[in-house]
This record gives sequence, C-alpha cells and structure tokens, in this order.
Amino acid sequence: MPFSKRILNLKFIIIFLLLRDFTQRSRFLMCMNNIVIYLLCLLIIPVYSYAEPGLYGECKDFRSLPEETSENVSPNHSSPFTKGLLWKIQSPEGKLNYLFGTMHSQDYAVSIFPPEVRLALVKSKTLILETIPNEEANQAFIDMMYFKDGQQLDNMLETVFFDELQNVIEDYGVEPEKLKHLKPWAAFSLTGRPKPVRAPTLESNLLRFAQQHMLKIESLESMQEILTTLDDLSIEDQLIILKDTICNHDAIIRETKTLVDLYVNRDLAGMVAFNKQPHYDEAVFERFMQKVLYGRNIKMLKRIEKAFAQGNAFVAVGASHLADQKGLLNELSNKSYTLTRIY
Repeated sequence: MPFSKRILNLKFIIIFLLLRDFTQRSRFLMCMNNIVIYLLCLLIIPVYSYAEPGLYGECKDFRSLPEETSENVSPNHSSPFTKGLLWKIQSPEGKLNYLFGTMHSQDYAVSIFPPEVRLALVKSKTLILETIPNEEANQAFIDMMYFKDGQQLDNMLETVFFDELQNVIEDYGVEPEKLKHLKPWAAFSLTGRPKPVRAPTLESNLLRFAQQHMLKIESLESMQEILTTLDDLSIEDQLIILKDTICNHDAIIRETKTLVDLYVNRDLAGMVAFNKQPHYDEAVFERFMQKVLYGRNIKMLKRIEKAFAQGNAFVAVGASHLADQKGLLNELSNKSYTLTRIY
C-alpha cells in the first residue's frame, strides 16, 4: 500500500492539519485535508499502471506489492473499539469528558459534524484539538518546509521523479523556483492529498463552534512538535515515501472517497484493516508509524489524561489515533477509564 495512503489515514495526519488557509503572501490557497496524516493521511488502491509512461520503469517496484491476505485485510475484532467516533470518557475519579475522532478532510460528508458532537461540545468547557489551525501554525509549517542548509531536492531525486513532481505540485501552491528547496516530507505531505479547495474542514468547524460558544481552546501539540516528527525521519525514508507518492498519485486522489466512506461509517476496524495492507517497504512503514502515530499517541495520552482529570474536556484527534491496540481508546480502557460510545 502506498505510504501516501497511510498519511491520509492518520490524520495526522497530521499533515493536513498543517495546510489550512495559508495567507496570500505565502501564495498558498489551501486548507487542511489527514494524514495526514495521515493523513493523512486511508485508501485502498490497485498497485498497477498508475504512473506516467516515463515513470513506468522507476515506479514498477512501488506498484508491485505482495498479495493481500486475509490476515492483513480482515478487521481486528479482538478490540472492543471497532466502531464509533464519539466516546464519553469517565475518569477513575468520576470526571466526564469526550473523545472524538476526526478526519482531516474538506469533504462536506466529513466536515459537517453531527448533532451528537454538537451536544457534547455544548456540555464541555474546553475544546482540545491536535493543534490549533491558526496563522501561527501556518507560519511554522512554512518556516520548516524548506531546506536551509544548502541541501536540494533536485539533487536527491532522480530526474524522472523530480520532473513528475514538478507537474504534480503545481496544483498545491509551491512556486516552481522553490521546489528544489522543498523537504521530501513536505513534498509528499502536500501531494498525497486531493487538490485544496476553498471549503472548511471538520477541525475548522469545531474551532468556530467552540469560539462561538465561548469554550476554552487548547491543543495537544504545537505545530513545531508535529513537524519535528517528520523532520526526524531519515532523508532516505522520506525519499522512499515521496517516490511512492509520485508513482501512485493519480490513484491516491481517485480513491479518497474510500477513506471518506470508512470515516462516515465510523468504521475504526476498517481503518485498522486498511493499514495492514502490504507496503513497498515494511521496515520504512514501521519506522514511519512509530514516529508519526504510536510515538505521538504516547505523548497525547499524557496530555489527555491531564485534561480529563479536570473534567468537561472535549478532545478531537485524527480517528487513526483512536483505533488498534496502541490506540487511545484501548490505552484509556487499560487505565481504568470507562468508555461509552455515543456516535
């Protein structure tokens, strides 16, 4: 499975939190979309014949993946948290809170949150997002997305990949003369998602609602913390993920609806099964997951527990952070929190 599909599933990704409403001076006309990512980063894409003819030879390995097996495509029913996006969380001390899984998308099927979420927000005093999508976060992304030490992307990528990236990235607001200075993680984060449009995201709608209802607004991570996890990936791993994204770009965009359907159906088990599909390089994928998902889950959990101890907190994170054995729902359950699915 192309790494860029995993980025859409994260929600991180992460990355789609980074791409909201850049200012005119940056010449970005885009909004958040996850994993990110995830995220960002959540697609099921065939592995053949999606690269341009000139890329066929270079992309062959990225499209010739192992056969899927029942083990890596079947949902994990051993987890009690196979379905549901909004959960009421009661702390061991009896404090009530909410945990909501989001998708970093501009699709209206995702961005318009349901009445159950609205009611939970009204009952809360604090909205806690992964990161607050504001100008400070946007500027942090802009400041970190380019090399400043003399390294150049065009010297790292084979010419056929760089030329194709030039064609693709035009739709994502990067000026042609700046492309050679773009870091690989920024390149695959930008292009591993549908073209940005002028539409709100789920996170921006949650933020607006919270502001209108005078909720306190906090974040689990700063933008710099999120981006540092990507910067810490080795250049070699970043380039593998970028090449994967370039080779499978058209298919990734076409199959975004699969991810939206999983989310709309509140199918956490389906998301987990999706992530278990074969990857071009499983070792790279595992390193990526450890840094971008599992490692961040550990940090998030500590901050969430602190907020839950106060009570009346509504925490919104990418849905991929909720699911699986290392997900937030399972970890909270193991720590004697009482979890009740609401939606």
